[in-house]
Amino acid sequence: MLLKLADRIGALQRLRRQSTTTAEKPVERRLAAIVAADVVGYSRLMGADETGTLRALQAHRRELIDPKIAVHRGRIVKTTGDGILVEFPSAVEAVASAIAIQRGVASRNKGVAEDKRLTFRIGINVGDIISEAGDIFGDGVNVAARLEGLCEPGGLCISRAVRDQVRDKLPVTFDDLGEQQVKNIARPVRAFSLAPQSIAAIPELSSERHPAAMRRGRTWVILAFAASLLAAAVTMWWVAGPPFAPRRGEPASATSVPITEARASIAVLPLEALGVEGGSDYFADGLTGEIIAALGRFRDLSVMSLGAVFGYKGKHPQPAEVGHDLKVRYVVEGFVRRGPERIRVSLSLTDTNRNAVLWSEKYEAEPKDIFAVQDDITRRISGALAVRVTSLELARSAAKPPNNLEAYDLVLRGRALLSRLTRSGNAQARGLFERAMALDPNYAPAYVGLGLVNLLASNTGWTEDPVEARERAEKLAQKAIALDDLSSSAHALLGAVTVHFGDYDRALDELKRAIDLNGSDAQSYGGLVTVLLYTGDPAGAIAAGETLTQFQPELPDGTALHLGMAYVLADRGADAIRILEPVVGHNPRDLYASVMLAVAYAAVGRQQQADELAKAVRQRFPTFSRDGFGSALRDPSLRAKLDHALEAAGL
Repeated sequence: MLLKLADRIGALQRLRRQSTTTAEKPVERRLAAIVAADVVGYSRLMGADETGTLRALQAHRRELIDPKIAVHRGRIVKTTGDGILVEFPSAVEAVASAIAIQRGVASRNKGVAEDKRLTFRIGINVGDIISEAGDIFGDGVNVAARLEGLCEPGGLCISRAVRDQVRDKLPVTFDDLGEQQVKNIARPVRAFSLAPQSIAAIPELSSERHPAAMRRGRTWVILAFAASLLAAAVTMWWVAGPPFAPRRGEPASATSVPITEARASIAVLPLEALGVEGGSDYFADGLTGEIIAALGRFRDLSVMSLGAVFGYKGKHPQPAEVGHDLKVRYVVEGFVRRGPERIRVSLSLTDTNRNAVLWSEKYEAEPKDIFAVQDDITRRISGALAVRVTSLELARSAAKPPNNLEAYDLVLRGRALLSRLTRSGNAQARGLFERAMALDPNYAPAYVGLGLVNLLASNTGWTEDPVEARERAEKLAQKAIALDDLSSSAHALLGAVTVHFGDYDRALDELKRAIDLNGSDAQSYGGLVTVLLYTGDPAGAIAAGETLTQFQPELPDGTALHLGMAYVLADRGADAIRILEPVVGHNPRDLYASVMLAVAYAAVGRQQQADELAKAVRQRFPTFSRDGFGSALRDPSLRAKLDHALEAAGL
């Protein structure tokens, strides 16, 4: 399949060259290591067991392939069913990643019937590439695809350029295949191979011993996908990360990768509430969140969070304007008119690139039928996109509807109160969620809502016993999961609670499950920034944070702080400044953000600004000491690095 892809790329490349004019912007070129991989005998496997093969491939991607790519700083450019194209910053990282993947696949195939095993071929090349809109083109890509075709199942095939880069850096000896004449490449390609048996005999590479990549097999992908209730409740569903010293449990590690850029992007604007004074209505906001969360269950859709679109509430922007501002291809907009007997909903879906309406519909239903309307809306939107999105995968069934409509209404009202982030709002929301639970003891969202009330109270000091409040939140999350295991908001809540307890193994499991259920779960990505940073994986934390910005461009302050710290620890001070300056700008009394911004200034040589900010920190917080700052970091080398950076910043 990748050979056909290479042919198509070549044709597209020639067409682009023919149509280039002097008015176009210069072509962006760079040198990169390119990995092309696909599944051996994929058509046969699909013919024998389509569902089983898809599930096995998804599991390989989620649990092995994507995490290994992330550990070695790779970027997934595109996927083609059974194939994947990846760009790496160096040949060493590309080869180390490929070896780790092939070794992991071989291990996972043990005990699997031979006719059901997934086996991969991998080709690697280093060459000049053309980058455009997240995609890459050029002979460097084509050669990698041809080398993959020459590869032995379960092995690697690399070009001489790659061999020359890795020969003195990795304990690996490749077999020389000589000059190979390959399709659509003018000159012969010198190829080198590594057989599966040789891969199995290679000692563990030092780059594989990344603390966040290998410990107890907890690594997994942040990609390739808050629930209806989390999205509907806006940013209150995400509560700031834990204090700098977790209370219990031992940390585990994981890593992450950004979502593939091939996913279609969509924004659902807040539905306008007609007939309501001021145009504000908790029901319209709740329905908006339900639609966002339902679309988030589609693997090939990247859905903006409710927090990202809430700024458009009460406004009537042009879809093209929203597409430009949020960098999304599709926009959903509409209104809700709610009466005691009937609910009217009108929606439209617009392609912002062409300013063309792809679908529009008006609904009129009784309140008890609103859940069927929600399901139909998401089916119609996904159906309109299906012909435009490659392999639009069927979403999981919608969240379980309540047995009591009043319970649903109480939950929507509770969420609206929680979004205020006030003590009185939190107290009122508690009463509403408790009433909802009494009316419908089997309605999972009510338990999630009450759990968030307790977690928020514990984090803000609105309770005399914060530990007990977190423990109540933990039990409520567990109850919600028992009632509805497909509730991503319940898993996200349990992940947030266990992060606060410092039980990172469990937190990662729950955050993984939440994202698996809703691939656009902004809350869970934010949680991963914190967990991956604390467990010694700043690169993984950065990948999670950068993925989060695709759903929620304006990060919560706590997440921005942790992402900024990860940038500093990864020697990316300029990026840390970009993330932290807005936080300090609107909240200059944020101690931790101010400290990290001073550190970032010092890291990039802006010493005067670092000194000025450090002086302001000492004036505002005279008792500040760096001794406990960053104590949640479990990697001693990272703690030492942060301590040195604090000293350099005058703190």
